[in-house]
Amino acid sequence: MVAIAATARWRARIVAAAASAGITLTDPLAGVPGIRVLECTPGDLGVIVPRLAREEPPPRPAIGAHSDSIADRELRDAVADVAALLSLHGNVVLDLDAGGRRSVVTRPDVVVSAGVDRPQWTEPAVTLPVGTARRGGPLTVALTAGAGFEGTLLDLARLVEADAA
Repeated sequence: MVAIAATARWRARIVAAAASAGITLTDPLAGVPGIRVLECTPGDLGVIVPRLAREEPPPRPAIGAHSDSIADRELRDAVADVAALLSLHGNVVLDLDAGGRRSVVTRPDVVVSAGVDRPQWTEPAVTLPVGTARRGGPLTVALTAGAGFEGTLLDLARLVEADAA
């Protein structure tokens, strides 16, 4: 038997891929909270993995940006630049300031804003230096993630850091 440890999202994908191939997976630790392990034979794993590779990639996160509401022009431009960078990498970035807050029906998965606008202790967030202001101080942009998008947050932060380097 082969043990497969997986997050809840991957577990669902693995179970679906196995079910579509007529494979039944066992869960030896079904009653243990927080531990997600599936077992199958090596031959079954050889059928499941190619099916996972053919799946559609997961949907891109909904990203929103607050830039128009930032009074400091350099900081506003820095936030807009990060939003444009994320857009260039295939993400759809919504302008959260357009038409007032009532125009946004649902909250985006990740929000790009000025680094000073978001307290980090309320939600998962990273504050990234993206340049230097005319007066010599750092320009920082915050990426804040909703629940379940912590991994996406880190991926986007790496993208921004690589661009700033």
